[in-house]
Amino acid sequence: MRLRKPLLAQVLLFVSLLGALGAFDYEQLRQLSEFSRVCALALFLWLALSTRFDSRWALYVFLPAFGLALFVLLYAYVFTLRTGNPLLPSIPAQRSYVYFLLGPVVYMLYMRGWKLIDFQRVFFLTVLLTAMSLVTYDLVFAPRSLLLSGAFFKLSLGTVSDQTSTIRIVNTSAIFLILYFGRRFFQARDVLSLGFALTMIAISAVLLAISAPRGTLTSVGIALILYAVCLSRPERAKLAVIMLPLYVSFIVISLSPFGNAFIDWFRQDSTGRVRVRTAETAWQVLLEYPLFGFGTDSVQSESFQDLFPQSVGQFYPSDIGLLGVAFQFGLVGLALYLFLSGWLCVNLLKLLWYYAGKMDPKQRAFLWALFVICLSFFLASPLQGKFVYSTGLPIGAFAWGLLMANAHGRARSHPSPGRGPAKIPEMEIGHR
Repeated sequence: MRLRKPLLAQVLLFVSLLGALGAFDYEQLRQLSEFSRVCALALFLWLALSTRFDSRWALYVFLPAFGLALFVLLYAYVFTLRTGNPLLPSIPAQRSYVYFLLGPVVYMLYMRGWKLIDFQRVFFLTVLLTAMSLVTYDLVFAPRSLLLSGAFFKLSLGTVSDQTSTIRIVNTSAIFLILYFGRRFFQARDVLSLGFALTMIAISAVLLAISAPRGTLTSVGIALILYAVCLSRPERAKLAVIMLPLYVSFIVISLSPFGNAFIDWFRQDSTGRVRVRTAETAWQVLLEYPLFGFGTDSVQSESFQDLFPQSVGQFYPSDIGLLGVAFQFGLVGLALYLFLSGWLCVNLLKLLWYYAGKMDPKQRAFLWALFVICLSFFLASPLQGKFVYSTGLPIGAFAWGLLMANAHGRARSHPSPGRGPAKIPEMEIGHR
């Protein structure tokens, strides 16, 4: 079934991704951030209610939506049990999780005739405009231009009030552009393409130089090395198993106060000391409520900063990685986080292997950059739980939707014995 209004779907997906990736996280555009969440929900409901109900609809559309609703209600209720605060405020406090529905949205758009190139165009345009929005805001609207200040590689984001969260979020878009155009640079066949790739790499590098996110850049570097050495071809994948015990040890250390104490010693700054106090508090709460954690707070009732003033009003679970995930969602949520993020990275890698040599270079660069971003998020999880606290959720959901679309296409192209001929091909990867 084709979409009757394909332009409307493109606009809704585009606005949803803009909000998800941080393009509206400016004081002048805060209302648009809420509007982007409404667009994501509206697009999901429109597609879900206009899609034929069958077993695949139940599996790929209803089940994710039901699971998300159950997750939100469960951890709102957990917070109510822990604090005695009303249930209702904690539900809208989790409205950012609506971007999880981008996974089923991508799948349903594929069912309506979209190709990989269509998703690539919308996602790439979103990432590009998100990065450029920071440049525009910094040069035109910000009270102090960071790009013109010359404070590269030494800026403490803790001292920047209005731009702090936005810079951190837009880092993801800048890294994606560097990865994509870095790969396209070696595939360029003319001077124009080469110059454009170099320009985008330079602009993105300058954006990263403002904050110099050490943890993020380190995880991306490790992901690139791991891909080059172990994951670029299936026959090398067994080498990655050697690194697994080291990563498991890293996870175990990060869940204890000792790991954050080491970070405090390494950094020797106020940010590190606040992080250690947050980790110590989270650890004590986790010992008391190990199964489901503390739940989701709300500034409309009582926030974590109000409940744990010993952290000097700076208690944010997102600052302490997997320990923060365990504090808020318990060991159940932690296990779910590790399983889903690991599954996503493994299946994205399989998708790259499957289409090796069969795909247009631009689309392969797109999928490769998406995989490296997701792998870096997974590797950085002990310190930064980005798949639940930041841009990792919409990016992970978008990648998951591509995996569902490809799996459906391959199943219909290669039906099991006794079934009729395939009517829907695999995910089409060519140009229109």
